[in-house]
Amino acid sequence: MRPRIHDKYLLKRFLKIFSYSVLAFVVIYVTVNVFEEIDNFIDHDAKLLDIARYYLYSVPFVLTYVVPVSLLLGTVFAMGILARRNELTALLASGVSLARVSAPIFVFALLTSLVSVFFNDAVVSRANRIKSEIMRHDIEGRPRENPDSKTNFRYLGADGFVYLAQTYSHENKSMYDVVVQKFDGNTLERRIDAKNARWIGARWVFSNGYVREFGGGEHVTAFDTLTVPQMKETPDDFAEEEIDEENMTFSELRRYIERVERSGGKAQKYLVDLYFKLSFPLAGSIFVLIGVALSSGKRKPSVATGFGLTLVVSFVYYAVLRVGQTLGHNGVVAPALAAQLGNIIFLSIGIAMLRRANR
Repeated sequence: MRPRIHDKYLLKRFLKIFSYSVLAFVVIYVTVNVFEEIDNFIDHDAKLLDIARYYLYSVPFVLTYVVPVSLLLGTVFAMGILARRNELTALLASGVSLARVSAPIFVFALLTSLVSVFFNDAVVSRANRIKSEIMRHDIEGRPRENPDSKTNFRYLGADGFVYLAQTYSHENKSMYDVVVQKFDGNTLERRIDAKNARWIGARWVFSNGYVREFGGGEHVTAFDTLTVPQMKETPDDFAEEEIDEENMTFSELRRYIERVERSGGKAQKYLVDLYFKLSFPLAGSIFVLIGVALSSGKRKPSVATGFGLTLVVSFVYYAVLRVGQTLGHNGVVAPALAAQLGNIIFLSIGIAMLRRANR
């Protein structure tokens, strides 16, 4: 399909509105957030350079929310201008369908959705980690953790093992004040409490502690040293960087889900979040569909009305999306359906609205 003159005309106007909208929403977010954090910055004598770096790394996350809204706003305004100037009527009267008129915007929205999948995974996740590090260490002055030593250590292992320790030292390959729990599903089978555990001869050796067995009542046995061959975790596993699930990339979250499943835990919540990473970027394409329908109806929205409709549609969409996510986390809805619930509902609404606008 070769681009026509009206394609370039519409796309140029749409991109101009879209770009201004993205810029405006980012500036609004930063301005509001500065006022929220200003006391924190002043209390910690934050440097302007650190504050600037913090907001620079905040931009990728902000874009994930403002780009779909800007796509909707650009569509409503660009198509609305065509409609109010009767240019859309002239195009439709000449035999050009509404779908063909809005094709350049749809193509741009689809490309944006595809780019968003990789952008959210490769850029946003890592930018959020750096942003958090800047706030904690460079602005608030909290000490950086030693990568070779972890306090309040917790690790979800394979085959139902959960490791807890007051301190883990990778340099010494040792855990101190250790608690190891062995689960079968949701049932606690065994608990090991030890003063320390060292990696010796390719296995963990526990010292000075107790073993509690819970099958048919509680049985406690003291030990000087103890090894558990079933434990598969190594010091290299424990040395991995601890990342909040929300800031994990797609591959990191998938590996974490595999760990949870191997341990016998429930991975429902994390599966929902995994599918959510693929469903959320589709918002822009669905918003464009709704925007075309809104601006091409018999009642042409004014600038104020168009802006208001954009905000209403955006807020309702995000609310429905979060409701679906919550239902998935609670196990009410299957993970894949929970992540796509908002998209399914609004895609159906958009198609129905577009059919009505075509009549």
